[in-house]
Amino acid sequence: MTTPLDRFLELAGLGIRAQAVIALRTIRLAEGGPAALREAQRMVTEKVVATVEAEMAAARALLGGASFDDAASEALVPVRRCVEDNVRRLSGRLP
Repeated sequence: MTTPLDRFLELAGLGIRAQAVIALRTIRLAEGGPAALREAQRMVTEKVVATVEAEMAAARALLGGASFDDAASEALVPVRRCVEDNVRRLSGRLP
């Protein structure tokens, strides 16, 4: 069972990772050129995709009888995956 503290720490960690993505993206966008344009397009597209995936995950969980807390956890899965993928890609780290 997830405690409120566990949930807080999970969300705080996700927020810190998201801030890292913002910082890394800002650098890439500030450099300009074709890479910056691709990054801007990617940024918008992935947010739409992650939002739809999160909504579908939450809906599936709720339709399956899950609690709101469990549905929220399921909704965070695609968001967390997107953030982690971006941290790896933008920082040059291998998976």
